[in-house]
Amino acid sequence: MADFKALAKDTVIYGLSSIVGRFLNYLLVPLYTYKIAAGSGGYGVVTNLYAYTALLLVLLTFGMETTFFRFANKEEENPNKVYSTTLIAVGGVSLLFVALVVAFIGPVSRFLGYGQHPSWVWVMTLTVAIDAFSCIPFAYLRYQKKPIKFAALKLFNILLLVTMNLIYYVGMKGRDPGHTFYINCIASTVLLLCLGKELVGIRHGL
Repeated sequence: MADFKALAKDTVIYGLSSIVGRFLNYLLVPLYTYKIAAGSGGYGVVTNLYAYTALLLVLLTFGMETTFFRFANKEEENPNKVYSTTLIAVGGVSLLFVALVVAFIGPVSRFLGYGQHPSWVWVMTLTVAIDAFSCIPFAYLRYQKKPIKFAALKLFNILLLVTMNLIYYVGMKGRDPGHTFYINCIASTVLLLCLGKELVGIRHGL
């Protein structure tokens, strides 16, 4: 019964952090639609590139979160080695993805319809690669049963994202949709740095 209560408590924390995070992120929609001129199609650019990142995030993690849990919970496996291998696999694929996009940034930008703004494409490429890599340390936090740290970092990331958007679009009266991608990249990088203790695990079992 005690284990069941602990599981229920952890599940609530994980769920609430996700729901609250999504709600706070949703508050950015009216900000973007109000500040980014409709005639420029800027908000359409934001939603379009974010749609690509959602798909790419799934492809870059290629089910390794589930794989990590499956093998880490096997008695004959070393959880630290499983974690290290998973980190290296996802990190390697993400790094290769970034290298390929940057190498062919011209054709890729033109194909996506942003030939005049290649920086938007490579910045979002870097962001999605960082987010994909960060998924594994977050899975490790769940494995270690650290829901408080998991939720705190998730909410911190969203609050940082919202705050920087408010500073640029409200405080600085900015209107460039490209800054949305730069802000997202900064927030993702800061979050990855906050996971530094978990990233030390990349040495385990090697």
